[in-house]
Amino acid sequence: MKKKLTAAGAAASLFLGLSGFIYHEVIDSNGKVFDKVGQIVSSKKAGAAPEIDPREKWLCGQSFTEYRIKGCDGTMLHAYYLPAEKETDKFIFCSHGYRSNALTGFALITKFLHDKGYNVFLIDQRGCGKSGGNHITFGNKESKDCLLWLDFMLETFGKDIEICLYGVSLGSATVMMMTGDPALPENVKFTVADCGYTNAWNEFSNVLGVIGPLKYPILVGADIFCRLFAGFDFRDTNALEGVKHARIPILFIHGGADDFIPPVMCYELYEATSAPYKDLVIIDGAWHAKSYATDSALYEKKFSEFAEKFF
Repeated sequence: MKKKLTAAGAAASLFLGLSGFIYHEVIDSNGKVFDKVGQIVSSKKAGAAPEIDPREKWLCGQSFTEYRIKGCDGTMLHAYYLPAEKETDKFIFCSHGYRSNALTGFALITKFLHDKGYNVFLIDQRGCGKSGGNHITFGNKESKDCLLWLDFMLETFGKDIEICLYGVSLGSATVMMMTGDPALPENVKFTVADCGYTNAWNEFSNVLGVIGPLKYPILVGADIFCRLFAGFDFRDTNALEGVKHARIPILFIHGGADDFIPPVMCYELYEATSAPYKDLVIIDGAWHAKSYATDSALYEKKFSEFAEKFF
């Protein structure tokens, strides 16, 4: 009996320890281990380190106007604004991915958007870049923050501006969650959703699949930690539910070689959406969040077609 209790205690300790580790490293904005793992995986996918892309060099030379607002829970948030060369009422609202930031997340495509004559508004999500916040909530609070940013844009740049919501990875799930929100301003004309997940539960389940039978109890434990300390549930981050009620057109983009957020999630989102118009592009050979870098020409063509149709 004593041995059974000891074994049970050890199992419980292991469960709590692993669940707490997942919570701290994935949700806490100060987590470091998964960042390092991600960098190693990315470097192996990319091969030898390439020279800095000229488009990234161009971005580093731009002068931005910087803004700050309070998020949905009072967290201080930060954004960069790059106006077009010629005055325009068309804005691209850029929402970056997990543990990225406004400038690194859109290091390559910002030049294209600027050259097309759009104003580019790039936000640092909570817990990232120059924004405050102790937790990354996978779209739960980020989507509410972004709605506040949209209100700020209308107040700052005018009530008649037109906006495209453009998100990558976590940022894609965030903007998809917004597409069916009753609070979404009519100024938002369409969405470009690049490599987003259906919800955080499904995404974590995919990533943790490598640990086999331990996956489910650890996922449940990490979710409990999130509810207690970060104020959200993995299933609350539901992009799939968002697109089911979408009121604006959506262009879905996904890398065909993405094994972090698998393309099957993109197909699920595409099939589920109630968007008045939708299109889906799979970029052959592209890993996670690398679709633009892999085939810039196709990406720009599809983005331009959508913009010309709905702006």
